Amino acid sequence: MTFWQENYGFIKEVYDTRYSKMVEWMDNVEMAIAKVCASKVYTSAEFKREKDNFQSLCKNLERAETKRWLTETLETLMKERAADEQKAESVKLKAVMERHKSLIPKIQETLVKTECYWKCYSYGDDLIPIFEFIDDLRNRSVKELFSANSEQTEEHIEKQDKVLNQLENKRKMVMDFISKGEKLMEDPSCPKFLESHVKKLKEAWEDTNEKAQTRKKTLVDNMNSWETFEEKKVESHKQLDGADAEFEAIKKIFDLKGGPQDYNMRMKTASIFRSTIEEIFNTCSGANDCLQLMLPDDKKSEIQDQITEIKTRTEILKKTDERLEFIDDFNKRLNIFDQGVKDMENWLGEGRKRLDLIKNPPEEMSPEDRVTKSMELQEDISKKSDFTKKLEQEKEDTFPKAGEKVSSDAKKFIERLKGVRNTLNALEEEASEECAKFSEDVKFWAEFQTGVKVFEPWMKNSEGRKIEGLRKPISLVEACEILGDSKNLQDEAEAKLKVLEDAAASAQKMTSHQEADIKVVTFKERWTVVHECFKEWVARMTTLVECWNKLDGNVGELSSWVATKDSAAPEGGSEISIEKLETQLNTLKTMFAEKQKLVSDLEAYGPAGATPAAAAAPAPEVDASAAPAAEDAAPAEEASS
Repeated sequence: MTFWQENYGFIKEVYDTRYSKMVEWMDNVEMAIAKVCASKVYTSAEFKREKDNFQSLCKNLERAETKRWLTETLETLMKERAADEQKAESVKLKAVMERHKSLIPKIQETLVKTECYWKCYSYGDDLIPIFEFIDDLRNRSVKELFSANSEQTEEHIEKQDKVLNQLENKRKMVMDFISKGEKLMEDPSCPKFLESHVKKLKEAWEDTNEKAQTRKKTLVDNMNSWETFEEKKVESHKQLDGADAEFEAIKKIFDLKGGPQDYNMRMKTASIFRSTIEEIFNTCSGANDCLQLMLPDDKKSEIQDQITEIKTRTEILKKTDERLEFIDDFNKRLNIFDQGVKDMENWLGEGRKRLDLIKNPPEEMSPEDRVTKSMELQEDISKKSDFTKKLEQEKEDTFPKAGEKVSSDAKKFIERLKGVRNTLNALEEEASEECAKFSEDVKFWAEFQTGVKVFEPWMKNSEGRKIEGLRKPISLVEACEILGDSKNLQDEAEAKLKVLEDAAASAQKMTSHQEADIKVVTFKERWTVVHECFKEWVARMTTLVECWNKLDGNVGELSSWVATKDSAAPEGGSEISIEKLETQLNTLKTMFAEKQKLVSDLEAYGPAGATPAAAAAPAPEVDASAAPAAEDAAPAEEASS
């Protein structure tokens, strides 16, 4: 038995131990690789531990001695062993050898990454003080500041200048670190967290610079605002003092030319004051808004009150506009007032001439015209008096009140208005006196006019009735109605003559009544024509009605007589005298012809020809055929009776 066979158990145990350690080492290496390449971001100390552990495991990377010993030992041990066991052990060892072989490149790659990672972690450690520096400066640039005056702001500016100087001094170092990081990022093995570190550094640096510059600008603006606020505050009050003085200087000017000129000048001045004051106030208010951002709470209201005071004083601009608007309206009203006084002065001259013409007419004037013109003049004077009252009321509203100072220009307007009133009153009194002289004439003229107003419409209607003429009656009843109408027309004409005569009597009482006399004469002539016509109608219709009544009476008598004789005679006999009957019938025929002639004569008084001349024409002769007609008519009427 050989040595290996005798000590197989012991040697096999040693072999298995070294085999296990080889496997364990590879397990540890893979675990170390996993930790080194993990996505977790370590602190530099943690990564250093992992790096050192990995590098210590990789010191005898090839493991050639171990691999050779395992191979030779396994061959020796397995010479006397069964084939299956030999094969199994060979497969196990081969698997370990293959695993080690494949692990070598990975280990070498990881070693390279480890160096790169370590540089990146070292870079991150170096960034810590830089970030602390940047954060400190950023915090100093964003912390809340208070400034109660320009001196405090100036101190803050000095401190901020130091911050900016520190940033500028560190600029090159920070830029170098950024460049170093970007260079490390060029390595394909560079971890992802490095990009985040570089980006964070850039952003922090840029943000801090921006915040520092913003704070510096804010402080400079605040400093300028203190200067602006104080300067514009003083200037605002100065301008407002001027605006107050200008407001007090705006007065009514009772000058038609000087007033508008002064108004235009003050409008321009007010416009300049408004634009200047508003610009200064807006600048001052803007400076206050800037100061309020950094003022302590106990100072904010104090500064704001100063702005409020200026704002309150700017109300003078609105008052000035309102005052100028009032002055503009006053100038317009003064023009209207002046024109009204001028119109009255011109009219007073015209009224004087009209009254003189009434008192001393250039040609003969009828009292009626004098009364009419006097009344018209008085009516016009009354209207002008009302207009003058309006001017006087305008004077009370527009001109200085009692106790106030009255300018010489205003006095001129007042004196002119007084002159108009005095002249108008004198003219009114004189016109009233003249009109009183004709008061009786006015009364008699009114009575005359009243009579004329009653008589003239009747006259026109009567002349129209005359033109209509008489209509031919067709029965005795209608003839009686026409007669009654004609008598009414005649009676009414005689009554209206009394009205005309009364009116003429009133006219005779006037101082001058030529025109009235002419009108009365004309009316009487027209009345006479109408009255004569109506009288003729009454005469004609009276004759016709009497004839017609007589004819009807005779017919009735004859009918009665005939009826009496018939009843007294014996049956078959007759007591009527033929001679007497013939006599009665001839009488009836004559009367009927007369009645027909009278009716025919009325045609001359109808619409076709009713004039007095036509009425005087001879009546037409009765036709011979009328007798037989009358004879026929008599028995007919007798029969009807």
